Amino acid sequence: MRAPVVMAAVVLLQAAALASASGADESAFQCALKDATGIPEADAQTATRLLCDELRRASSGRGAFELSLGTLGKLVLVTAAREDTHVSVTVQVEGLEEIPVAAARIAKALAEGRSFASTERVDNLVTSETREPLSKKGSVKFSLGIGDIETPGHGAHGAGLLLGLSYNTPRFALPAEMRFGWDNSEYGGKQMDLFSISVGGRAYLSTRDIGPFAGAGLGYLHLSASEGSWDSSAYFDGSRSGVVPYLEGGVEFLRTHRGRLTLQVRVDFPTGSLKSPGYSSYDPYTGYPGTPVSEQTRYVVPVSIGLNVTF
Repeated sequence: MRAPVVMAAVVLLQAAALASASGADESAFQCALKDATGIPEADAQTATRLLCDELRRASSGRGAFELSLGTLGKLVLVTAAREDTHVSVTVQVEGLEEIPVAAARIAKALAEGRSFASTERVDNLVTSETREPLSKKGSVKFSLGIGDIETPGHGAHGAGLLLGLSYNTPRFALPAEMRFGWDNSEYGGKQMDLFSISVGGRAYLSTRDIGPFAGAGLGYLHLSASEGSWDSSAYFDGSRSGVVPYLEGGVEFLRTHRGRLTLQVRVDFPTGSLKSPGYSSYDPYTGYPGTPVSEQTRYVVPVSIGLNVTF
């Protein structure tokens, strides 16, 4: 009779040991659903089971975790928090069908103290990570303008023509412009010619239908100016080309319409003066030399005042 009794005792001891180990394992790992708003009960239980299984696997069966599920339209917000470290992960998924993919990443992030984004691979992305981001849209517009060009430092004035292309948004614009200028005076008077091509930026001070603006940029400028006739002792003829900065300001009208009007003032700042070389004049009637003319320099600043149509 002793053998059966001993065997029964061994079996009972083993069962007790297994029960004790199981109880210890259950107490070392806890995972429960705190709330599920807008989720059917059966779906919430399935999602909880999936998440808890992944959390148990990633944490080696240790730790206390709390889950929350909520809906926002078609989106489902999944939050998993670890109570001992007070770290949580919230993920937006496109429906409950994405929870099996997200569950493993949520568990890995919590178990290793990482962000959810750092767990991504080419085969475990969720829809919110692959959605094309929205962007503010601008418009490309063509400009045509005419105006007046003044030249402080020289005194000539003339007509101007503008051709431009710009990228416009409600708050800023990126214009690329080509300008031509020529004088309207007779030979011997104060004359000027101008050509420039430039790019820059323009900031609008208002988003209303009428918006003032200020801008700046860089451009290539060819500028020439002359005065008097070649046989005159006051003759001046100089030109210069190079990269120059500019400043501009103005007001744009009809900004809520496809076609717009722009009143604009622009000042180009050459990096050097125009230089007229020295020479000796002569009297064309007698052939005798005249008064020698020394080299001259003038710093000429072209100022453009124009009206542009943008469409």
